[in-house]
Amino acid sequence: MDFSGWEKLSLVDYDDNITTTLFTSGCNFKCPFCHNGDLVLHPG
Repeated sequence: MDFSGWEKLSLVDYDDNITTTLFTSGCNFKCPFCHNGDLVLHPG
């Protein structure tokens, strides 16, 4: 699994919880609502 980014502290990604978020690249779903399209379409 390729990790393309890391948000060490997130207060908005999981309601009522403090979280860390890992962003992966290379997904092949190509969802039109994806907020990480650059990572998905251009992995690496």
